[in-house]
Amino acid sequence: MKKYITVAFVSLLSLGVYAQDNPTNKETDNKISFLERHNDQLNIFFHIQSSFDVVSEQGKETDMAFKARQFRLEIKGNLTDKLFYRFRQRLNKPTNPQSLDNLGKATDYMYVGYKATDKITLITGKQRQAWGGFEFDLNAINVHEYSDFINAMDNSMMGGTIIYTPFKNQEFQFQITNNRNSYLEDIYGDLSAQGIEQSHSPLAYVINWNGSFLNKRFQTRWAYGIQTEAKNNYSKMITLGTKYNLEQFQLTFDFMNADEKIDRLGIATKDGAKWLEQNNQKIFRDVTYNTFILKAEFQPKPEWNIFAKGMYETTSVKDVVNYDDDFRKAYGYMGGVEYLPFKDQDLRLFLAYIGRKYVYTKAIPTLQDYNTDRVSLGVMYRIKAF
Repeated sequence: MKKYITVAFVSLLSLGVYAQDNPTNKETDNKISFLERHNDQLNIFFHIQSSFDVVSEQGKETDMAFKARQFRLEIKGNLTDKLFYRFRQRLNKPTNPQSLDNLGKATDYMYVGYKATDKITLITGKQRQAWGGFEFDLNAINVHEYSDFINAMDNSMMGGTIIYTPFKNQEFQFQITNNRNSYLEDIYGDLSAQGIEQSHSPLAYVINWNGSFLNKRFQTRWAYGIQTEAKNNYSKMITLGTKYNLEQFQLTFDFMNADEKIDRLGIATKDGAKWLEQNNQKIFRDVTYNTFILKAEFQPKPEWNIFAKGMYETTSVKDVVNYDDDFRKAYGYMGGVEYLPFKDQDLRLFLAYIGRKYVYTKAIPTLQDYNTDRVSLGVMYRIKAF
């Protein structure tokens, strides 16, 4: 009997010693929790898209070269349960400070956010304008070729945003930002000869709705905004993105429209440079842009993604002869395959074909139709470095 009592005593003593060293005790749990919070405060990512490109343009010799299309450094984290931050810098874009916001265009994000309640979040600093559309909303490394509309946009601005989530899967954003990174004259020069003056409040006002229905099968990215281009000159933009989302198939349709009192996107002004020079002007006014994008994706297996995308874009300049009726039409057509070899890594190997065709009105002999073709073999990789 004494033998059994001794064994029981020793066993209890051993359990007590084990409990002191057991990594599940309260003190160790607190240390682990602290380390998890500490790690969540600092997350470092590299965003990379690079490829070997074969490019053919009508009337020119074929070019072949390696190219780094996207290379960005991102640092973000949650400082507390309510306070968070984000910084992202392009490593292949100019960093010289701009005259209005005093930041380089290479800076995509530099903001802090505060989760005021479960339904309201506040953000202030440099951020992307809250335009809609699924192409606009994608990580840039996952876009093989942007539409001309998005490619011409300046959309990282200093400002503030209120994000309101009234209930799950429905989000509204109310945003006020600068309209541009630099003052009007620093971008376009002296426009007084055209009666255009710098605004004292060059601001943009955007309302955005991100919705999800039917267990995420139907999704929306819609937005409307007004931008102060110059004194008494405003631009209006509407961006509507709609997505049909199944487990192995996704179909997205984006529509974008901009009515610009002065040509902010600059596509019409670039193509009409000779007309402007002949008429002693620097920039077109009353320009309308329309863009339509349809993209389909199919995953026959989890590690494969097959995609196809088509784009159609038009440009018109009001009350300018020969430029007023969709004088420029742009077509885009592309397709390819992406291979995702690792489940736990955001890595894609891809082979893609991208074709573009530009058609101009025959009434402007200085503008000639042309097309380009590109085949790219490359990699998209979002590396979590820390």
